[in-house]
Amino acid sequence: MSAKRIYKPRNQSETIKIVKIAAIIALIIIFFSIFAVVYAEHFSKTSKCLKAAANDAVLKIAANGGYLAVSDGIKYNSYDIPLYLKQGVESMPSIEQAESAMLEYAKANSQCEGEINIRVTDDEVQFGRFFRHASVNVDFPELYEKAKALFDSQKSAEAISLAELARMAKQGDYVLHINANNDTILYFMTFTKEQVNCVPLVYSFGIRR
Repeated sequence: MSAKRIYKPRNQSETIKIVKIAAIIALIIIFFSIFAVVYAEHFSKTSKCLKAAANDAVLKIAANGGYLAVSDGIKYNSYDIPLYLKQGVESMPSIEQAESAMLEYAKANSQCEGEINIRVTDDEVQFGRFFRHASVNVDFPELYEKAKALFDSQKSAEAISLAELARMAKQGDYVLHINANNDTILYFMTFTKEQVNCVPLVYSFGIRR
């Protein structure tokens, strides 16, 4: 003989407890849904306002040879070119200094609210607060190392070797232009494959014997 299943109704306190728990869970879900929408709108707004400044920061600091402002350099067309070697004194900035210069430029030229940080990887330069609000798809560390290699090869050279410069440019996959005037030589490295908003990245510096 099978046992009878006896239904025992929940008492009122248990029912109220379940309803409260369900209400709390519903409120939590609503809160995080609203938070996600607000954050997505804020993220999108910050990304749009920071993108132009991020692009300009990478282009400008590369063109300035890693400096935010060139106080004792050479003005050539639209470029302010730093002298990495002047009368025996070297002044090429470190890659950390170049990254700081990009960050300072982005901060000064964007209308975005909140803190802006920078993160440089082998694939891109990222600007934003906690996440990537704006990314510039260039391998800046590699470009910097190519500029450093060119400077190291030229700072002690007694004469310009066009063959050696052509070899380095081909190996580094960039177009090199030089402008020699008396004791000053200007170097312009154009990375046609590293474009920022359809503009090739140009890294420049000078040497004065």
